[in-house]
Amino acid sequence: MSATEYTHPEQSRHRENEREPSRDIRFDIGELAELTKIQPSALRFYERHGILRSAGRLGGRRIFDMTGVHQLAAIDYWREAGFTVEEIAGLVSDANTKDETQKAAATRLAELDRFIEQAERAKQFLRHVIECAHPTLTECPYYLAHLQDRVEEIVSGTYQRGQHLRLQPMTGAPRSKRSAAG
Repeated sequence: MSATEYTHPEQSRHRENEREPSRDIRFDIGELAELTKIQPSALRFYERHGILRSAGRLGGRRIFDMTGVHQLAAIDYWREAGFTVEEIAGLVSDANTKDETQKAAATRLAELDRFIEQAERAKQFLRHVIECAHPTLTECPYYLAHLQDRVEEIVSGTYQRGQHLRLQPMTGAPRSKRSAAG
């Protein structure tokens, strides 16, 4: 199927002389998994949580129509924004109100703003480490000032553990001799 074959119903209503999108385009679970790069087990997981609905079964296999593709697009956006499957289920539920959705979005937006601020500080720190002219970091006043700031946070009780950036582990990063041996 080419990307131009399907137009969202809202878009087609606003265009004159355009036929309704074909709702008879169907994918079995394997085809949908291949198209979306989502494992079939994840599609079934989404279905169990009520955020993805199949159009039925054919020969014992789940079949999805374009409504399912739209549901997956919505799931993808919510997941990209950091929501869990359980949270998404609540957000897309018919029982959920617009106010509840907006409140959840505002809360997540504030979290993302804090994350971005923290990431910017981390980038600034790492750039300095890369560009530092001192033979070792323990001779660098900038690095030592950062360490002192952290020490003061810890001693004063203002340090909040768990605010570290959650990134994928690096491959090829230097390891301590102790962790390499164990």
